[in-house]
Amino acid sequence: MTPQPLVSIVMPVYNMQDFLEESLSAALNQTYKNIEVIVVDDGSTDSTPDIYRAFASRDARLRIVRQENGGISAARNTGLAAANGDYLYFFDPDDSIEPNLIEWCITAMRNFAADIVMFKFDAIGLSGKPLESSYTHNDYDKIQVLTPMEALKQQLHGDIAGYLWSFVAKTSIYRNQNLTFPVGHKIEDLARICNILGEATRIVRLPQTLYHYRLRSGSAMGQMAPGLISDWSKAVEDREDYILTRYPALKRYMIMQSLAFFSNLDYESMRQSLIFGLKLDPDSVDQRAAKREQDKLAKKSMAAGNHKPHKQRYYGKKRRATMAAAESSGGSHRFSKPRRAIKKFTKKLLLDQ
Repeated sequence: MTPQPLVSIVMPVYNMQDFLEESLSAALNQTYKNIEVIVVDDGSTDSTPDIYRAFASRDARLRIVRQENGGISAARNTGLAAANGDYLYFFDPDDSIEPNLIEWCITAMRNFAADIVMFKFDAIGLSGKPLESSYTHNDYDKIQVLTPMEALKQQLHGDIAGYLWSFVAKTSIYRNQNLTFPVGHKIEDLARICNILGEATRIVRLPQTLYHYRLRSGSAMGQMAPGLISDWSKAVEDREDYILTRYPALKRYMIMQSLAFFSNLDYESMRQSLIFGLKLDPDSVDQRAAKREQDKLAKKSMAAGNHKPHKQRYYGKKRRATMAAAESSGGSHRFSKPRRAIKKFTKKLLLDQ
């Protein structure tokens, strides 16, 4: 019988005492057993070390590496260097994974001769309860088998997310190009996602939701840091440098996607960032979203004559009046396409609150 390949699960941790026990249990209790879990402690100052030491005393598959605080990129670089596995998976310890994530990915690797397997993800709140989310990454319902060129096009178009925890890959993809993540910068996933996809031979996308991203104020998504825009711009530049060097045939396509900037934005992640920026509770926001769905159903019922009409929202009256005035004057709408996109998105964000 062919031995099962070893899978390295790298978990960068920093002050994760509230979530580490749950995430370590999820990693070590995978249905696929030939794994090593590498916890890179990036200088935790809370009770995080007590938790992973207790797990390590019970399971020899758990390895611990401690270092001074250097940020998530530095921790991921350390974990990558320490990995012994044939395959590599980055798992953020404040999130949650399905118990069959590794098994399904390794099975797909074997069945499709792939070296990267991606999957869907959703959002959960602090309590672990599912939250309403609509990621463009999830807009498919059948298994996809992609060439690197096809995968890069989807990533540039915004259909494939740039999160390292959204796929399992062969370790050799990282090692063969001496890949590291930019230390001191956020959004390091986006800076390297194309380097990873572009060096694969075949990418498979599974239509199952195997990862649950936890929305919380302390997460990278929720931090409205002053340098975030600068880091994002640098990540985009790194991605473009790789494309131009390794896949020059995609230059024109990449430029076209840059021109279509607003249509390719990850609006769901931006909505979440705004929620955190306003210090709103994601669980409460989701409850209000559910209330809006109920209101929509009530309006449909009202249209059938079963309910008293609801009071019209002010923004609806104002918008219709503005557009009616523009039409009556024979002029076009006063906003350019990009500005209309911003206006539409801003209104959606405000409605979601």
